[in-house]
Amino acid sequence: MDGRSHRLAMNRMYRSQRHIYDLTRRFFLLGRERLLATVDVPEGGMVLEIGCGTARNLIRIAHAYPSARLFGLDVSDEMLKSAAQAIGRAGLANQIRVSQ
Repeated sequence: MDGRSHRLAMNRMYRSQRHIYDLTRRFFLLGRERLLATVDVPEGGMVLEIGCGTARNLIRIAHAYPSARLFGLDVSDEMLKSAAQAIGRAGLANQIRVSQ
């Protein structure tokens, strides 16, 4: 599968799922909360999350480390739509950037 085909497949999969993704993934992503609690970003540091999905993790980190610059990458345009909306609602557009 080439990059374009992979992106299209991910878009099909997450077109609907992105709306309930965070609610349902807590049952599958065991240890995520523990991992987020151990993140230690130095003053003015940067974080890159690959496969950032809805940006849930980046938003949590941004609240804990307001001087950090955060970046997220995801293959799915659909997930990035949700991420951009969540980042905007959280008022973190100046601190978090997401891209494909």
